[in-house]
Amino acid sequence: MQTSPLLFGLFLVGFGSVACGATSRDGDAPDAGGKGGQGGSAGLGATGGLGATGGLGTAGMTMTCPDANDPIDPTAMIDDFEDGDGLVLPLDGRSGSWWTAADTTGGTLVPEPSEITNMPAPPEKLPEPRCGSHYAMRMTGQGFTDWGADLGVALASAPGPDGVYGTVPYDASARTGVDFWARIGDTSTNRVFFEVTDSNSEPDGGVCTVGGGTGKECYDGFGVNLTQLDTTWHHYRIPFSGLSQRNFGVVADGVATTAVYNLTFDFMSATDPFDLWLDDVSFY
Repeated sequence: MQTSPLLFGLFLVGFGSVACGATSRDGDAPDAGGKGGQGGSAGLGATGGLGATGGLGTAGMTMTCPDANDPIDPTAMIDDFEDGDGLVLPLDGRSGSWWTAADTTGGTLVPEPSEITNMPAPPEKLPEPRCGSHYAMRMTGQGFTDWGADLGVALASAPGPDGVYGTVPYDASARTGVDFWARIGDTSTNRVFFEVTDSNSEPDGGVCTVGGGTGKECYDGFGVNLTQLDTTWHHYRIPFSGLSQRNFGVVADGVATTAVYNLTFDFMSATDPFDLWLDDVSFY
């Protein structure tokens, strides 16, 4: 039986406390294929190749960059990673951080699971710049035979009644969806499931029950498989309305956009090598 993630505690990073996302899992998720189970299949995006060194593709292809005349929303960017830390940009009330998680079947994961390091997952310098970007988030690994491995970002944090910071719901109701650039390494599986968790799917939301079984279980967020994912950079623009559940937990009509907890990128097949790069993650 597959298992599901438990939201965990806080990061203490130099200048403050920053909540992070899920790492450990318990509670059954029947036929879910792990957290990164089968949802719909979609992938919206202009493609443009950029080869990179370090086993990430073939160099020399032309990158299709955003038009300089495109409108700019200075509040939309979740993280462009150019500051080199694992914290989201402090815009529009966001105060969360990036995290990694994996099952306990003995695989390897870089960055290490955040539950172990108790630190945000840091970005990595790109082998070659992408449209003026010099840093991006990267997760690599292999050898996980249970529910796999996740890269995620918690959008907001706040102190609880005990004074300890933790992940709290973020109001994204003014947004249509999520926009980002992604690619994989040349030896990586391309089975990546993008998911949005909210007050109906996170235990802290008070709606679902860990171990509650079909119709009550937590972690059944809204997501989609990323199609067209390969060793070239692809631009994804995914509307909340295009996401669907895997139907093992609390059933909802759609993403509870007033109470979003995490955005996650899940490798549901993590036995084989995986290598994911993300850049310029934003709302639109």
